[in-house]
Amino acid sequence: MTGMTLLEADGAATIGAAVARCIDEVRSVSSRLSSGSAGPDQTVIAGIGTTAAHALKGRLLHDALLAEKVDLAGTVHFDSPVELLGDSRWSLALVLSPWKQEVAPAIPTLTPSAAQTGVVDTIVRGAEGTVGVNTNSWASQAAMETLMGGRTPESVLVLGSGGSSNSVALACRRAWPQARLIGSARNAEALSTWARRFGAEHSSPAALAELLGDESPSLLVNTTTWGETDASEDAPFAFDLGRLTSPGNQFFDLNNRVSALQTSALQAGMNVMSGTFMQRATNACRAAMSKARMR
Repeated sequence: MTGMTLLEADGAATIGAAVARCIDEVRSVSSRLSSGSAGPDQTVIAGIGTTAAHALKGRLLHDALLAEKVDLAGTVHFDSPVELLGDSRWSLALVLSPWKQEVAPAIPTLTPSAAQTGVVDTIVRGAEGTVGVNTNSWASQAAMETLMGGRTPESVLVLGSGGSSNSVALACRRAWPQARLIGSARNAEALSTWARRFGAEHSSPAALAELLGDESPSLLVNTTTWGETDASEDAPFAFDLGRLTSPGNQFFDLNNRVSALQTSALQAGMNVMSGTFMQRATNACRAAMSKARMR
């Protein structure tokens, strides 16, 4: 099996490749994108999730919309999936934690990536109804391939078993199908489901050192929310980060904030990337979907 790469000459081109793949997926399940109730030249964006109110006002989203010349008519925030899906005002919706997996079964049409992972982070109104999209799988692949600089990792260790861990795993399987894929998390049931879905190895945090042996993962990915806020760092990290880091290896932290994990990985001599590049790619996908709706 040959890996499917998104890596281009520079970061902007790599994000462009991720956007193109994401849009192709949407069009593969929805023959055309409708203009909806927002009118032909404007879009209304909704959001659901713990940080949705912040994301709807965030610079990264608005920069992406501006780059695509999308006229934002307004934003609306919802507290539950029932409220979100029962409202007809919006044309595009951001689905953030903790709803990415819970919303997926309620969407009539899913892109292949959303169906494979059971994760929906964006909903777009198509001509045939709403379409659930997993932009994070494309965005995380663009980020990880950029971090690897064109190299293939021998092993990838994914920390956490939430929705984002599934998006990252699919991205790894697309880019590097022969790489050793390992997962570790405290939620044993969710971790076991994750491992079966992607044909990966898995271990509890306590037994991880035994599974890894003398080797440190070539690419270490944190998909947990530890490090997302100052408060999150008050609790102990579930993993022995020192055992997992090695000079010259790569650390990808999905959190945008510069966290203690990122600082520790830098001090260990690792190449480090925060979640900002991935978030830019995700929002570029969303802006492109908004633009496609208006045509």
